[in-house]
Parts: sequence; C-alpha cells; structure tokens
Amino acid sequence: MRRYISEGSIRKLIQFGDFNSLDINDINLFFRQDRGIADYAPDGYCQTDPRNGDRIVYNSARARRPHDNRPKEFSEIIDINHKGCVICQGQTTKILDIAPLSEGFTFINKNLFPIFYPFEGNSEGVNEPLIHHQNNDSMPVHGYHFLQWTSSYHDKDWHNMPLDDRVVVLDRLAVLEKKMHSIPEMYVSIIKNYGHLVGGSLSHGHQQIGVSNIMPNRIYLDQEFQKKSGETFSKFMLRENDLDLVIKDYGPAILMTPYFMRRPYDMLLLIKDTTKSCLYELEPHEIEAIADGWQDGIRIMMSVMTRIGKEIAYNITTHNGPGAGLYFEFLPYTQEMGGFEHLGLYLCQGNPRDAAQTARDILDGYA
Repeated sequence: MRRYISEGSIRKLIQFGDFNSLDINDINLFFRQDRGIADYAPDGYCQTDPRNGDRIVYNSARARRPHDNRPKEFSEIIDINHKGCVICQGQTTKILDIAPLSEGFTFINKNLFPIFYPFEGNSEGVNEPLIHHQNNDSMPVHGYHFLQWTSSYHDKDWHNMPLDDRVVVLDRLAVLEKKMHSIPEMYVSIIKNYGHLVGGSLSHGHQQIGVSNIMPNRIYLDQEFQKKSGETFSKFMLRENDLDLVIKDYGPAILMTPYFMRRPYDMLLLIKDTTKSCLYELEPHEIEAIADGWQDGIRIMMSVMTRIGKEIAYNITTHNGPGAGLYFEFLPYTQEMGGFEHLGLYLCQGNPRDAAQTARDILDGYA
C-alpha cells in the first residue's frame, strides 16, 4: 500500500498557502508562536575557523531529536513501534506554502529542529559563546529554516516525477528564495540530503532552505573566485572543463563531471547564462532544464551507489547569489573521508572521464 499524507491531514496543517502574499512579519510570528520549534531553537551564535573561514553554527538542542543519539536498545524499540513515515502520518509543523501536483501536493513548512531561528530583535534568547578569543569574529545568528516536501506521496521524488511536477516544485522554491532575498543582508541556502549517512534524517523526499545573516563559506569562496578571476565559477567551468566530461546538455543548462572530481561521480549542473545567480531569475525554459538536470543527476547517483553496493546517500548543494553564476553540486557518498582528506589532500577512487562515461551510459538506459 502506498504511503502519503492525506489531503485532509494537509488541510489541517495549512497556516498559510502562498509565500507570494506572505508578509515577513507574519513569518516571524509563525515561527515564534510555535512552541515546539522554540523548544529546539539553536544556541544563536556562530564561530569562524580562522584558517579557512568555515562557519560553525551551534544548536545543542538538536541532539535531543528523537531520531538522533539514541541507545541501541531504545532505537530498536522505536523502529518496531513507530513503523511508517511521520510526514505521511501528518506529524509535522504548519504549512506556509502549498501547490497541487498531478498527484498530491508539494508543500513548504517550518523545520521543527531549526539551524536558524528569528530571535526577537535578532538577539533575544541568543546565548553568549562559551569561549571567547581575542580578535575572533563570533557573531549572533538569526533567520529561518524551512523544509520543502517534494511530494505528499512517499514514493515520489525527483527521480520519478514527471517534468510538469518538477517544474512546480522548483517554481515554489524560487518563490521562497525571492521572498527571503527581499530581507536585507540575508543569505538563502538550498540543499538536499538523502540518506542518514549524509544527514538525511527522514526518507520522505525533501529539500532544506536555510535563511540567515551569515554567508556560507562556499558562497563566499564563489565571490572571492569572481573577484580574483574576473568571472564567475560557472563561466570558468563552461570554458575550461573538457568536452568529454559533459554528461548531458539541456540547452540552457549542462550537467558535467568536474575535472577536479574529489569523489567518484561528483557532478555539477550549471546554468549557461552566467549573469543569473538565483532560481527566481530563471526563465521557464531554464527552470525546465534545471528540473531535468536534477532528475538525471539523482538517477545517476542512485544507480551508481546500487551498483557499487553502497547505501544510497547523497547531498545536493545550491550555489546562488552574486558571484556564483547559479550552479548545483551533486555529491554522492561513494567514498568515505579519511585523514588525508581532512588535510585537504583527496584520494579519489576513480577518474573523471570514466565517471562521465558511466553517467552517460546510465542516462542512455532511461532513454
């Protein structure tokens, strides 16, 4: 029997239906009035690694999530007594945006275990860092953490949804991105985690959207690359990456294996119009290209990990905002991290040309 969250359950969860007409002050209110979210609010500050600029955000409460840090015996009891998906059971936070698909709905709600939280006045409730260092740049953090559920049906996600549905999902994501970019000096981070090995705590397909006053270091490095080279990273890759590393060309976008592939089957999906840096800037034909690229990239990762006998686990990261030249990274968990990698010396058990050819062969099987 198929699992899904029923329309009746969805209707009970709707707090608002369309981000287009949702006021920022109302978003603040919706987060602060939710006591469940407040109970898991983050510590409210970050530290910066002085060696490379990495930002570390602290949330001690996330260790109390019911699916984290459980003793083995307790974990086994939970798995036996709580079969099924909590999302399909309607056990989730209120919905702020919803749109119909050919089957079911896609919807956006608040993350119950947020990385970012709208502390009142950007400071109330924020803990002071436990350790102070001279000249460090610790700072308070505030913002929002959303979840976008790709489909209300548990068995539907990017790899098996029709194009029209995938376009709707991206369109709603773009609406949220645009609304959040209307707040001065806020950064919008869009990711997808699938598999518990890479941080995917729920198997119901979803994307995460983090909005905060701190810039992720990879986005900062995109901007620094543009300052130093005079061009976006996307433009550089479109020119410098070898043609035999192209996996598929969609017209407005291109899926490729980077020549500097760190792990087998890492991939990049780039928008060819490198003057654009956000989803909401894209034309309909560009959105369709991204929707196809996401589907193909995920299909490749799922197929590869099955072939090599590994549990399916992957991350997708969105590089958006000024300096990036909108692109996406597809990062399957095909190889573990070791000590050399933590020193910045990567050993890759594969080579880019073989990976690109295998990826093309996999997509040929879907043709």
